[in-house]
Amino acid sequence: MKSQMTRVLAVLGVLILILIARPQFAAAQDRIKPLPHPFDLPQHAPAHSSTQSQSRAAVKRAASTSNVASPWTPLTNQSPSGPNGIQLMIQSTDGSILVQAYDGQSWMKLTPDAKGSFINGTWSTLASEPVARLYFASQILTDGRLFVTGGEYSGPGLLPNWSNTGEIYDPLADAWSIITPYPNQPNCPYIYYVSGNTTSGSSQITGIYPYTTGLTVGEQVFGTGISSSATIVSVDSPSQITISVPASQSVTTNVIEFNEYYELTGCLGDDPSTLLSRGRILVGDLVNGNTYIYNVASNSWSPSGTKVYPAESSDEEGWTRTSEGSIVAYDLFQSIAANGSYAEKYSPKTGTWRSISPSDGTAQGTIPQLSSPNLGYELGPSLRLQDGRVLEIGASQHTALYNPAWNTWEAGPDTIGTLNGIASPFGADDAPGAILPNGHVIFAADAGASGFTSSGNTTAGSAVITGIPSTALFQVFWSVSGNGIPGGAYVASVDSPSQVTISVPATATTSADAITWGGTFSNPTELFEFDPLRNSIQQITSALPDPNLPFEGSYPTRMLILPTGQLLFSDSSSQLWVYTSEDGPNPFLRPLVLNVNYLGAGKYRLTGLQIDGQSSGAAYGDDDQMDSNYPIIRMVDSHANVLYARTSNWSKIAVGEDGIETVDFTPNSEVTPGHYSLIVSGAGISSFPFPIEIKRDEGKGSGN
Repeated sequence: MKSQMTRVLAVLGVLILILIARPQFAAAQDRIKPLPHPFDLPQHAPAHSSTQSQSRAAVKRAASTSNVASPWTPLTNQSPSGPNGIQLMIQSTDGSILVQAYDGQSWMKLTPDAKGSFINGTWSTLASEPVARLYFASQILTDGRLFVTGGEYSGPGLLPNWSNTGEIYDPLADAWSIITPYPNQPNCPYIYYVSGNTTSGSSQITGIYPYTTGLTVGEQVFGTGISSSATIVSVDSPSQITISVPASQSVTTNVIEFNEYYELTGCLGDDPSTLLSRGRILVGDLVNGNTYIYNVASNSWSPSGTKVYPAESSDEEGWTRTSEGSIVAYDLFQSIAANGSYAEKYSPKTGTWRSISPSDGTAQGTIPQLSSPNLGYELGPSLRLQDGRVLEIGASQHTALYNPAWNTWEAGPDTIGTLNGIASPFGADDAPGAILPNGHVIFAADAGASGFTSSGNTTAGSAVITGIPSTALFQVFWSVSGNGIPGGAYVASVDSPSQVTISVPATATTSADAITWGGTFSNPTELFEFDPLRNSIQQITSALPDPNLPFEGSYPTRMLILPTGQLLFSDSSSQLWVYTSEDGPNPFLRPLVLNVNYLGAGKYRLTGLQIDGQSSGAAYGDDDQMDSNYPIIRMVDSHANVLYARTSNWSKIAVGEDGIETVDFTPNSEVTPGHYSLIVSGAGISSFPFPIEIKRDEGKGSGN
């Protein structure tokens, strides 16, 4: 397809503006200087959205009492996930959003309406994933397929078993295919349970997950409908054992426990990943300093670099791509163990890690402690800012900024929320964040950093705790632990400045004993906005009329930047929200379309600049990845109808990078010959409209 004179003139005009402003923008950049073992591995339970989500009527009531100018809008249609809520949202290359429910197996698709509105979008269900999994590595491939591997929780019943299995989803076929598991490695967690199926009157336990490897004859077996005297008689197959006493009940997905621990042969769990060039994906390691590359074409794994500090696994880390192509990781465990400032950088070109740590002299500045054992070794999102720096958001109230150009770290602003009107530290102890087109970062954080220990008096048989020095910060549902306080106890009511009632009676009488209140994953969740120019963080939750956030921690929430530049937010229920910013992007950071050519067979190739965007768009950390630094194309007709194309084969895996880039696309099947305005976006930053003509002899699109 040939370019028209109007397009040529438009491109020349924008290029002239860039040439004028580029030195100023570059100068602005230059001025900026700035567990060990299984049971110590932090973990959290799957969110139970059914107990947290509010009804649609409650959402409407909250919205009706909010400021009419609120930038937040609830989606018109709730997801079909119902009580399973929403766990993960990923940008598909056809403009739709792939969404996983908290049952770990159900997937859905959100498609914008005819005018391109995600707020008024519609839902459809997709093929179920073969293996249920929660909190895993995920990446969109350059052919549009979805790669997933690992899972802190996986299989029937979603038990914590740090899976090393994976699949690839093909959106065109709506089908999943199993991939080669992540390599086995030493020091995997030990567990004492599996899931399996029992049949009344039968001694066989079938459907065992993850496997029977490690189980031995003679071990005691426990579970619903299983005699307390039962032992393993034989290990029959990778998924079946025979026990000494027939089961008395038929139970599907029975939790089967043993009196001995066994070591998992392979483990990956919730470790981070990042897409590399040539169909490769870099994935971390749960328990060791190794990293591996998955090759999509050969369906195989190969080692690629060991961390500088071998004890520094990738667990809990978030990986951030820089404009130079390297991957930055904050060394969480090394920093805590040595009470220092440690980080590393991976080079895809050499396949090696090197230190960028102030504590060992390989970088300048300092990194504040971003987590601690009391905060479960958790960590928040990490994002590349539009000025090239990397923002690390801590589970503590602290943040850090890394400048790759100067190899310098510095402390960022602290995250301060409010508890009962009192300014209090908040932290991103597993939480999402996203960077808006205007360069500001929106992120979630909860009151985990405000947890503390004080004295109190308990009485055996009573749920009332007295003699507390102050309950000023206390929140209903905060966890409570101490001598004589049963596990799982939480604050049921705050009765007075010195008294609370907890959810279960104490089992012992104590006086002025140490009691811990709150901590990791403590409610409420609040939303914050980081302004990189002012170097400030402010709370913005009051603008969001979401009735669920006061009662949940931040870890079940998720964010995604849409191609429109809007932010899609999930509170873990089936109701999603969209945030629309009034500010647009810096015009010199917009993608620039240079040309569009017809390749034949209904496929086109766009050539342009900055079409991958300036960042990953959104981040969470190790538990989930939702990178969207790839081109998404929409075509607008003369009636303002928006038709998303299906993109593939983008030439660069990059952020904020100069140079010519290309991406192939197949127009939506509803596209007919005629004139359109084409818009390409990368991580939420959109180009100016580019006029194109679809000719009759160019074939019928099949992009959607």
